[in-house]
Amino acid sequence: MKEEFIITGGFFDGTSEGYIGKVILKRNVGDVSLNFQASIITEPPTPRLRVKNKGFAGGSIHGNKLWLCSANQVLAYSLPDLELKQIINDPFFNDLHYVLAEKNGLYIVNTGLESLDHFSYDGQLLARTLLTSESRTQSRTSSSSEFRIIESKPHFMHANHCFRMNDGHMLLTFARQRRIVDSSDWSWASPEYSASPHEGFIAPFSVLNKDCLWVTTVPGEIIASDPLSGEIVYTCTLKDKNVPPGWTRGLCILEHGLLVGTTKIRASNAEYYSGWNQNDIENSRTTIAYIPFDQKQDVVTVDVLNERSSKVFSILPLTI
Repeated sequence: MKEEFIITGGFFDGTSEGYIGKVILKRNVGDVSLNFQASIITEPPTPRLRVKNKGFAGGSIHGNKLWLCSANQVLAYSLPDLELKQIINDPFFNDLHYVLAEKNGLYIVNTGLESLDHFSYDGQLLARTLLTSESRTQSRTSSSSEFRIIESKPHFMHANHCFRMNDGHMLLTFARQRRIVDSSDWSWASPEYSASPHEGFIAPFSVLNKDCLWVTTVPGEIIASDPLSGEIVYTCTLKDKNVPPGWTRGLCILEHGLLVGTTKIRASNAEYYSGWNQNDIENSRTTIAYIPFDQKQDVVTVDVLNERSSKVFSILPLTI
């Protein structure tokens, strides 16, 4: 059986290039393999808005298009040929992390501005929900004539992902706060995690035959919890699965297992998690790992442009 997935990311090599690639998972009796192929490696389209070491961030698939973020633009690529079809700009886009494409428009996690932005497909801003005070936002945006390319850290929330629940409520993942909130009333929608989370979406967990809230955490945990009670029902660590350590981000839940991404530890982020030691840093790689739910089956990994100090953002099932 063959399954295909879109991978998005960038590089920590001094360029502003991003990449879109494909991972192919093949499962046959007694044999599992992963293969990665880079489909395109390219600079974001507008030269004056390119930001070193950013590339492409997270995205989603809707209407035969891959919608993804650069540091300060939202881009639409046609599938399967990956031609750039649309660019959405806004003067207050900064350090974008994720775009959720839905029937009623695009929801953009504007990490640098610290906002959740709702845009129409023709590029009109419909709503902007600030995650910190209006006075702080005004002070930050007026500090430069070109907010889109400035260094916007420190972030109070560092939102990095959003997800629509079946009841219509929008979940928003806060890395700095180590939790997921319901943006309709700002109540907690998750337990408080042991480390900064990425992702934050509902997906079926076939082992328990129930829907769960799934996240990764920076140091290498994959956690599933009951979306109503918050009870943690599944957890595994990359260390326990003998996956090379790294900044963990990118997750796709399958019926038989999961795919998870790791980004090579660098000097600039090694101190983010004190549990990483020198041996971890030396062994770290940028990879995609397939972890089967059946513990009798082997874990399989594949490098993702590791020679270029790459990073992984999204892992998206390709059904086109």
